[in-house]
Amino acid sequence: MEKLEICQSVKSLRVEAGVTLRELSRITGISAAYLVSVEKGSSSPTIATLSKILKALGTDLATFFTKMSGEPEKPVFSSAQMQSVQDAHRTCIFLLPKRSDMRFELLNEKILPFESETEWEVHDCDVGGVIISGTSAELEIENFGKWPLKKGDSFYIKAKQKHRLVNKGRSKLELITVMDPPRY
Repeated sequence: MEKLEICQSVKSLRVEAGVTLRELSRITGISAAYLVSVEKGSSSPTIATLSKILKALGTDLATFFTKMSGEPEKPVFSSAQMQSVQDAHRTCIFLLPKRSDMRFELLNEKILPFESETEWEVHDCDVGGVIISGTSAELEIENFGKWPLKKGDSFYIKAKQKHRLVNKGRSKLELITVMDPPRY
């Protein structure tokens, strides 16, 4: 999806849900002015912000970006068919399609080095992952601690824990993330 398609789809989803901009602002904690700029396409939300908006509208990133194909269910998935979403610092590739028989969600995430701390995230599912490339990262779980990570290290975050993963290195950080149950 291109930026304008995303913006138009967010607005359509909000209108279909019967939610006003003011209500969406109150639910998400995001200013109504910023939400208007997102819907008009003049601002690009981060992945975490888009996820927060979609959750308030009763959906999630995977459902929003993954389109069901009419193909029969098969056990192999071509990289050409994989959906992705990105912001200025992060790309998420959905490695498995949205299907009722899938018991977990699998992502390939690529995170560029940040000048500042990343946004906090909270999921309704457990999240596990492994760093497959990059030099230095830090996982922080609110009120629990901070831990350094490097290539080959793995992590596990329980559902509802507020967390963030920061690329502390100078090169791109790449990880495989599993979410159970899937968010779709």
